[in-house]
Amino acid sequence: MRTNSLVVTAPAESLALIQALVRRFDQPASLVAEIKHFTLKNADAQSVTTLLNQLFNNQQQGQGGRQGGGANQQNQQLGIQLAGAEDASSQLIPLKLSTDVRTNSIIAVGGGEALSVVEAIILRLDQDDVRQRKMTVYRLKNSPAANVATSITAFLQSQSDLATQANQGLVGNFEQFEREVIVVAEANSNSLLISATPRYYEDILKIVEKIDMDQQQVVIQALLVEVELSNNDEFGVELGIQDSLLFDRSGTATVGGVANSLVPGFNFNNQPLGNVNNANAQSQQVAGQGLSTFSLGRSNSDLGFGGLVLSAGSESVSVLLRALSANRTVEILSRPQIRTLDNQLGRINVGRNVPVVNGFTSNGALGQIVPTVIRDDSGIILEVTPRITPDGRIVMQIGAERSNYLTDAANSVVLTTDALGNAIRAPVKEISRAVSTIAVADEQTIVLGGLIQKTETTLERKVPWLGDVPVLGHAFRFDSHTSRRTELLIFLTPRIIKNNEMNEIIKQVEAGRLHYTECEAEAMHGPLFAAPAPPSDGSVPPIYPPGGMWSDPTQKSTPLPPAPMPNSTNPNIPPVPPMSDDPADGVKGAIYQQTGSRGGASNSRVQQVGATKTSKPTTKKSTILDTFRRKEAPR
Repeated sequence: MRTNSLVVTAPAESLALIQALVRRFDQPASLVAEIKHFTLKNADAQSVTTLLNQLFNNQQQGQGGRQGGGANQQNQQLGIQLAGAEDASSQLIPLKLSTDVRTNSIIAVGGGEALSVVEAIILRLDQDDVRQRKMTVYRLKNSPAANVATSITAFLQSQSDLATQANQGLVGNFEQFEREVIVVAEANSNSLLISATPRYYEDILKIVEKIDMDQQQVVIQALLVEVELSNNDEFGVELGIQDSLLFDRSGTATVGGVANSLVPGFNFNNQPLGNVNNANAQSQQVAGQGLSTFSLGRSNSDLGFGGLVLSAGSESVSVLLRALSANRTVEILSRPQIRTLDNQLGRINVGRNVPVVNGFTSNGALGQIVPTVIRDDSGIILEVTPRITPDGRIVMQIGAERSNYLTDAANSVVLTTDALGNAIRAPVKEISRAVSTIAVADEQTIVLGGLIQKTETTLERKVPWLGDVPVLGHAFRFDSHTSRRTELLIFLTPRIIKNNEMNEIIKQVEAGRLHYTECEAEAMHGPLFAAPAPPSDGSVPPIYPPGGMWSDPTQKSTPLPPAPMPNSTNPNIPPVPPMSDDPADGVKGAIYQQTGSRGGASNSRVQQVGATKTSKPTTKKSTILDTFRRKEAPR
């Protein structure tokens, strides 16, 4: 064994035969190794080489592990024993693999059949590109791209975290790479840049399409009704009696070089005693005075007027009588209206943006107080976020407000003074506001909120005992009664815009509430109303009477009266054709008179008054200007 020799013992005549057989078996083996080059298109050559070396080296080591002694070291250099590689060269020639990174290829050396097995494995590993991804630019129609991208990214991240936690150690790099989806928002075109593997690409597109579905629109109409009722009744008398000597002591006195005019004269009631020292003063005599003072005044301090005021006076008597009865009714109707998409905030503000002091900062160097100013909205404000439920109801987060800032000095509040001693004031805000979250059926009117407040004030001022005497006691008293009642109700009506026809109906109804000249508005803006689409079944579209648009469609509507014949007052004048919007056919200097109600433009006509140019007969299609009629101007 040590010398790899054979010792043969046999008869002499057989030794020659045995020697010939040994020489025949001891010939060099005809085993030739083959070399092959594999270029990979999809897989990474280094990774595939590492995988094959691990696979075949373990197989070779397994073969050698079954041998013993020195045969183990020898067999570790032998080939592989696998199905499909049974030839001698594959079993004896060891398999070697090398990688060329520059060309992403593998060079293999080994037996022919062993290389065939390696080639089959490499082809399977290089069959598909796991890094292949689909990319697209998806243009959104309705939703903002940034919001959609954020939502999808958060959803995919949550899904990935859940899968990782549930299958710890079971999710490989390939599966993690396959699940990676990239969604980026492009703000300029409102598009999404999507990159995903083919496995998840279609699912992501379906999610985006569902998120970007057409959203319904909602028109929210609010009505703020405010009523204020106030009633003021006042009657009072003030009397003054004094000694005529006090009248002699009246006049303008000079005290300390300063003229003092607060001395009584004829109007001595509610004034201090005279203090003029003259020849008629008779300062050694005592002069008396008797007054009844109730702060009656000549006018009501709140209303600014006094009603009936009677006054009389002499040097000894002063009388003031005032009687007032005032009733005031204020009705305020505010009707804000806003249209917004489902689950989107809508806000309308008609009013003022007022600067308001929010705080103060101290200037340490100069020791001055500098006010911090913010701006606040006031007026009619309506904010609403509607959400349409699957059953057709509308859930709304709504805030309705009517407010006003009182900026005059009488109603403002003094906060502090500046370095020069000037007062820094803040206006007072009167506000009526309701904030709520409600659920309303489509086209249902509800009361969102309301307040009814009543205040009554009774004032009685009198001279004791004398003021209680019947009839005569009115000369010694002052009575005032003030009552004030305020009422506030907020109505709300949401309507879902289901189709274009409903959109046109709402537009016509709202336009009919305005006081404007329709022809002038169309001349400036263009057509305001769209022509209704003909019914698909060939039926005649319904004509809604005034106020009947929201009624039951199954009820029979009241037909409109026929329009008057053109030029019915003068049958000798030929009829004038309808006007068109074409400037070439326009009439200069015409006076227009509306003869039909707004919205009933099917049969009404327009007649010319004082036109400087006669329109030529034409067969052009009638326009919205047919709601008017022109008459001949008096000459």
